Amino acid sequence: MPDLMDIRDFIQKIAQGITLAIGIDTQVIDFKLQRVAGTVYKPIPQNGGVVKRVIETGEYAISTTVDRTSPACLSCNQRSNCKEMGYLHCPIVYGNRIIGVMGLICYEPEHIEKIKDERRGLLNFIQSMCELIGLKLKEEEVRKKEQEIYRKLDSQNQVLNQVLEQISDGYVLLDADNIIRNVNKKALNIFKTDSGAILGKNILELIPDPIFHKMIETESVNVYEKIKIGEESYGALFYKVAERREDLVKILNFKTIINIGSRIAGEAFRENQITFGNILGNSPRMRHLKEIAQKVARTMPNILLTGETGTGKEMFARAIHNASDRRGNPFITINCAAIPMELLESELFGYEEGAFTGAKKGGKIGKFELADTGTLFLDEIGEMPFHLQAKLLRVLQERRLERVGGNKQIRLNIRIISATNRDLERMVEEGKFREDLYYRLNIFEIHLPPLRERPEDIPLLVHYFIEKYRSFFEVDVSGIDPEAMEHLCRYQWKGNIRELENVVQYMISMSSDSMSGIIGKGALPAQVMEGRNFDSAGKEEEDIPMGFKEREALQMKKLLAQYGNTTEGKRQVARQMGISLATLYRRIRKMK
Repeated sequence: MPDLMDIRDFIQKIAQGITLAIGIDTQVIDFKLQRVAGTVYKPIPQNGGVVKRVIETGEYAISTTVDRTSPACLSCNQRSNCKEMGYLHCPIVYGNRIIGVMGLICYEPEHIEKIKDERRGLLNFIQSMCELIGLKLKEEEVRKKEQEIYRKLDSQNQVLNQVLEQISDGYVLLDADNIIRNVNKKALNIFKTDSGAILGKNILELIPDPIFHKMIETESVNVYEKIKIGEESYGALFYKVAERREDLVKILNFKTIINIGSRIAGEAFRENQITFGNILGNSPRMRHLKEIAQKVARTMPNILLTGETGTGKEMFARAIHNASDRRGNPFITINCAAIPMELLESELFGYEEGAFTGAKKGGKIGKFELADTGTLFLDEIGEMPFHLQAKLLRVLQERRLERVGGNKQIRLNIRIISATNRDLERMVEEGKFREDLYYRLNIFEIHLPPLRERPEDIPLLVHYFIEKYRSFFEVDVSGIDPEAMEHLCRYQWKGNIRELENVVQYMISMSSDSMSGIIGKGALPAQVMEGRNFDSAGKEEEDIPMGFKEREALQMKKLLAQYGNTTEGKRQVARQMGISLATLYRRIRKMK
């Protein structure tokens, strides 16, 4: 297991940087209660004190007072010399184990006040530094393993050859100049040649495919590319072995497309045809949203779609993908609420063979890898378990991941579009969603309005669904009675477009014996006829004929009354209306 002492110099720089930044002494202790680094030397009590408790429980510890008469202080052998006034200790986690503790040690009253005033920010900062140390340990572990691979490859070439011959995939070993130094029989079969004719040749001369040339030249590590060798298609994977070795630097793995997996051939390579032209809605608000979405599709890396259930968030995500330079590349979706919590990590990040009981032979590619070079749509992101949010944040920050049970860093070129019907800002305030992840996902937010706030789009949607389902139900209907349409336009649609689609299907089924081919008021479901979902308090206002601007002004007044005239209240109003804060201020001035 990696030891903090292995990266002592790195940790010392971190400790010095923390103290320089916040003015409080820092110390790092390993799980053996040995001092690793720090800007102050504070002896560890024989009983381990608070540090031992943090290591045993894995929970952080904060204190802005020290009770010298407490059992912990009375039993401490450093009690007579201790000048400590308070502390903040965080566990350093590697894998599933606590391997040490980073602590801020307060010796001055102003240090105590700083922790009191900035408790949350300091805790997040120290937790991030602990994560950074964990990543450095992982890097050190990978470096040691690479050195071990180097030694084994250098001294056991015969064993390597035997191993390569047992592998069902094609393997080619290259030096720094892309010259072939070793090859197994499977690869020779792919190239339809023998080792004498291939060893010593440049791999780029054997495979003219431009995609392959780009992969080698740009060193697209850990990414499968679909290439042509002769008349056949293969998946090619390229990765490095050792940076400092000239005779063996790169390994190429060739798989048949079938062996890569039907999920890549089907899910990852399929084209998604939905564009903004497929999103129905001619209301000024929807036209404005589609214009904004088309602009950010070409620029923004991460986009957050918010709105109630059934407002069309996934359609917007697909349209954004197809309006970007990633169109034609994978669009992969995952619903964070639909997958059991214990399976979500392996679904997202994949796993290696033997990672856990029941793991498939050969492992499994996760959604992130499937979406490489394309877009990953994280639906219901608000349901993401808190313990997975840290790993998701790390992947978004570093653009690389490790499969569950693996130690190989897989580089990613990916765009994230996430969606939720929950108030993530409130979840952050309640501690249910990581603040740093929220801001990483919410580089640009698009709020999709509920259907009841754009009733002028309802007739368009109704006619579309009638056309879509009349042949499916084999019912000869061609339109809808104006009175029935009026009821549909006045209904509140808590389930939004999805509920409207279900209601239209119901109405078509109930109109199977219509002689006129027109859906009448009698085909409406009871809840629509009775207006159970309708806000009776607003009925009188809705009955008054008004244009879009008047309706928008009325909506603005209602929302301002609901959220208040504070800056934060106006920000909420702007979000609900799908406009910027500056636009809201302009319209308020016009309204006055």
